[in-house]
Amino acid sequence: MSQLSSLTERAPGSRLITHALIALLIFGVLTWFNQIVDPLMSYYLATAAMYATAMFGMTILVGLSGQVSLGNGALMAVGGYVFALTSLNWQTVPILGTPWNAVWSMVFAGIGGVVFGLLIGGVAARLRGPYLAGLTLGIAVGVPAIANRFPGLLGGENGLMLQVPYPAGGYASIDDGFDEEFIDDEPIYEELPDEFFEEAPIDDSLPDPFAEEDMLSEDDFLSEDDFLSEDDFLSEDDFATDDGFESDAGSDPDAMAEEDMLTEDDFLSEDDFLTEDDFLTEDDFATDEGFESDIDPGVEEEFIEEPGAAGDIDLAGVDSGFVIEQWQASVAVAVACIVGFIALNLVRGRQGRVWQAVRDDPIAAAVSGISPAGSKVSAFVVSSLFAALAGAVFAQILSYVGPGAFALGLSLSLLVGIVLGGRNSLIGAMIGAVILVWLPEFVLSLAADRGWEDQITNNAPNFIYGLLVVLVVLAAPGGLVGGVQDLAKRITRR
Repeated sequence: MSQLSSLTERAPGSRLITHALIALLIFGVLTWFNQIVDPLMSYYLATAAMYATAMFGMTILVGLSGQVSLGNGALMAVGGYVFALTSLNWQTVPILGTPWNAVWSMVFAGIGGVVFGLLIGGVAARLRGPYLAGLTLGIAVGVPAIANRFPGLLGGENGLMLQVPYPAGGYASIDDGFDEEFIDDEPIYEELPDEFFEEAPIDDSLPDPFAEEDMLSEDDFLSEDDFLSEDDFLSEDDFATDDGFESDAGSDPDAMAEEDMLTEDDFLSEDDFLTEDDFLTEDDFATDEGFESDIDPGVEEEFIEEPGAAGDIDLAGVDSGFVIEQWQASVAVAVACIVGFIALNLVRGRQGRVWQAVRDDPIAAAVSGISPAGSKVSAFVVSSLFAALAGAVFAQILSYVGPGAFALGLSLSLLVGIVLGGRNSLIGAMIGAVILVWLPEFVLSLAADRGWEDQITNNAPNFIYGLLVVLVVLAAPGGLVGGVQDLAKRITRR
């Protein structure tokens, strides 16, 4: 068995084939799982795959390279904004001229992550310890805030809204709503025939539009008699005094005419009040079969529509089987499997051994001909590439990119996840991604059962994160995967 495994290791391309089969197997299982679960679970699967994609880069940067990073959330922001800007503004691929689609946006998001990783890695290679942590922390805070400085391009605090899946034909450009005929420099006129300019014959039977009686005369204008004069306004004599009006001065105020007195007909009688017959009874309300007056025994049953029959109508142009959450999960899982395949080959190949050598002893690695600075920069570039791809996936899950989506809390969550799962293992990255998705939902369900207040419910996940990090660092510095590996070694030694 050992000879077979060693032969497999030495066979050309055997490692790539093995890793490809592992990635395809995981992709197939997760795709099948995505098809049988409800949309909410598909959303959780998409979020976990997105976290795993970003934390594969954290495994290389923090675990194998031994560097500290608090700014991978900002690297995700770079990928998310590049994806959004290219999707919204480009209809064709530069140089190639082919129609734009979401795959090209993902490619350019990865390129943006590589460029940003080179810039940050070149500076970070000269720093270590708290200075490196301070640099990455500043990036985590500063990069998302750049959107507020350029609201016209990056959307400011409100961010940029996306349509997913990517619309066929791309997003409509600004000029699509105008006809080219109206944009040309020279206006286009249609040549009219000469007959159009000939005078039309005059019909004498029609009335003259300018008859004398239709013209304005002096009598039609206002004169001085048409304006109000002083006699038209109220004077003091028109108002009542303490003795009343002059016409009432000689009358007796106590004298009232008979027609002004109330009679019995002016008061309410019993017939004017509501009785029991005026109120609604049970017979006046509809039953499951409708009102009695509405039930026509002559109506045939074939005209009575079954409940839900109207919902079976298939609207034209609408795919009733499409579920956006399943599509998002499919994209996230596909990207995570591709990134996992690349990371697995890097970790188990020569580059992985270079990163570990620089992490364990930079001086010995330099003596062996390895450049410690180059190793650190390459780790930053790979981590930034994976984070940018995760940010592009995150933008498609949210259908939105903005500063609030890539805040400092996202960077800290990635660091917590990689510490909990195991910073030296890709499996630990996947476990940490599941924890980041599962723990808040578990706390919400627990709060609903126990009746916790909103303030406690909102802060409980952060408290539990911190508590778990302290426990894992003290009990199992290698995370859950490292703790299980140490436990297995102890058992086998006995």
